[in-house]
Amino acid sequence: MTVFENPVSISEDLKMIRPESSFWPESANVYLFKDEDGISLFDVGCGAMAPVDRLFSALEGLEWKSKRIKKIVLSHVHPDHSGALEILLTEVTPEHIILHEHDLPYALEPERLTLSFDIALCKGQFTAMGHVVPKGSKGPEFELIPYFKALGCSMCPVKPTKTVLEGDLLQIGDYHFQIFHTPGHAPGHMSLYDPDRRVLLAGDIVGEMVAWYTPSSGGAAKYLESLEKVEALDIDLILPSHGDIIQEPRKGIQRIRTKILEKDMAILEALQNGQKAFEELLNIFFPLPTVQFFPGIPILESHLQKLKKEARIKENMGGTYSLA
Repeated sequence: MTVFENPVSISEDLKMIRPESSFWPESANVYLFKDEDGISLFDVGCGAMAPVDRLFSALEGLEWKSKRIKKIVLSHVHPDHSGALEILLTEVTPEHIILHEHDLPYALEPERLTLSFDIALCKGQFTAMGHVVPKGSKGPEFELIPYFKALGCSMCPVKPTKTVLEGDLLQIGDYHFQIFHTPGHAPGHMSLYDPDRRVLLAGDIVGEMVAWYTPSSGGAAKYLESLEKVEALDIDLILPSHGDIIQEPRKGIQRIRTKILEKDMAILEALQNGQKAFEELLNIFFPLPTVQFFPGIPILESHLQKLKKEARIKENMGGTYSLA
């Protein structure tokens, strides 16, 4: 496993805390900005002790004049991005906690994440398929918030001092960011773009892997729209929430788009051989039981909804799918 020297220096006034892995349940990347007489953060990472220790160590080690926390900006309220707030707020009092207005309900009541994660859909489909749950796999008894806690990346309530919307402006130190609403992975996921520096804080929509997506978070359709939105920007550098800095922005965006569209094409190809039930498609695209319940079911459902809306497939009596 690669061990990164933290914090990673991006520029004189911007640093990144990079975890040892880009994959859940590890923390998201945390970005530290020199902000006048203090420090501002983009995401705070997971609430487990190791990422929290990394964060505090980085804050202590910076040679910036003051360590006062001015702004905490959250790309979205998932535990690997905001979970550390529970511990962080016992030590510091930021002037502002900022997130997108569409993520406010989930911030105030983390239990509502079961809605944006489409856990009811997962349970309904899994029960309808009559699956026996293998040991260690998710199933109808699954509960989201205890699952986060069991993996050492618990979720906590977040009370923002300010919410933002598409088109709002946000200054962090010498950076002047425009807010872009980029759903698909989360209803209120946002990306920040500085047109002068041509830097994009992408959050989860562009990175080392494709972030999972659910119908209630925007699904494949909104994820692709979000990619189209940021691709239209003049970007030199993408700072992702998972993985290393992306120095070829268009290539990075196109890679994520291609992987999402590949699932559309794979569904259409599977249906060329005749109609298929949901379970049959699920077994084709997500053969591992550990991922079928989540994120397999909501990802597949979001593609089926997209393809039906585009009139490329149809849902038949009995719940099977065929080409339109």
